[in-house]
Amino acid sequence: MKNNYLVVLVLLLSASVYAQTGRVTLIETFTSSTCPPCVGGNINLEGILDDSQNDDQAVSLKYQMYWPGNGDPYYTLEGGERRNVYGISGVPTTEVDGTTEVSTGNLSQNILNSAYAVVPRVTIDAHYEVDEAAKIITVQASVTVLEATPPGWRLYMAVFEYGTTGNTGTNGETSFEHVMKKMLPNESGKVMSPMQAGETFNWTEVYTFNGNYNLPANGISPIDHAIEHSVEEFSDLGVAVWVQTLLNSEVMQAGYAEVGLIGLNENESTIESAKIYPNPAYGKATVAFQATVTEDYKIEVMNTMGEAVYTCTLLSVEAGRTTHDLPIDNFADGLYTIRISSTTGLISKRLSVQN
Repeated sequence: MKNNYLVVLVLLLSASVYAQTGRVTLIETFTSSTCPPCVGGNINLEGILDDSQNDDQAVSLKYQMYWPGNGDPYYTLEGGERRNVYGISGVPTTEVDGTTEVSTGNLSQNILNSAYAVVPRVTIDAHYEVDEAAKIITVQASVTVLEATPPGWRLYMAVFEYGTTGNTGTNGETSFEHVMKKMLPNESGKVMSPMQAGETFNWTEVYTFNGNYNLPANGISPIDHAIEHSVEEFSDLGVAVWVQTLLNSEVMQAGYAEVGLIGLNENESTIESAKIYPNPAYGKATVAFQATVTEDYKIEVMNTMGEAVYTCTLLSVEAGRTTHDLPIDNFADGLYTIRISSTTGLISKRLSVQN
């Protein structure tokens, strides 16, 4: 751990959060695969986030809990500490920017719109890189404050998996999105010293996922990060970054890190974000991505053997949000990797097909 940039890293993936100009809201959801109401709550949450008006506006992060019953096997002690920050006693519960608590099934667009209207107090610029073979993730973050700050503001980094399918509990859910896997350096974040407006706080974390994959029997005996991990696919990791104070739990700003090509400088990737919905998909799936320049974009669907089962090139795609329907009705059930690429950008996403 150190707050200067690494000089040499052999890495397979890289990403960055691009310069922010507006509010990005943090949506933290406490859920469990042993909680029947969590099914509807997650459906409501993902349905709202799939709406294009929320693209690049919100960061979603889920903490699986150790109750009801024996709880979710993807429960972590760090997730439990996040629950303690808010004093949450039941699931499904969602915290919006640390100040608005709502049952996940009651989350609405109006609640998010109110959160988006809050003026951000910092901007976040972050990068992450993953060495899949070595199971190492490196996260670098720069926070520029927009006002003089009091003591106690903290920078948080959370590594999450975009989609998981190994965790099947008692409530019927077979896949989960944005499941928190590890907080860096831990659930306490990094305390930021008081600063004047315009000053920047920099921090770098390097973390190695130890041991092998393990899916505990339940939430009573959570993952021990010292000897094991619960990451299903290291190619499917993302990072959420935010600044928060524990004085009143207010989140000042949040941001995602987006996957890009090795060697690209910050802001160079022509693909800012991508999403696949619905996921899992039945008969049809749509890819939505945000392009920064007019260019040709290639979409590939790869099976678990690394074979391309579908390829399409979209010519002269204009900058902005683009959607493309995937003809998956003839695909075999299972997991697929969706690659969206251009001459200077690449994003990979996971898709579960259940026809």
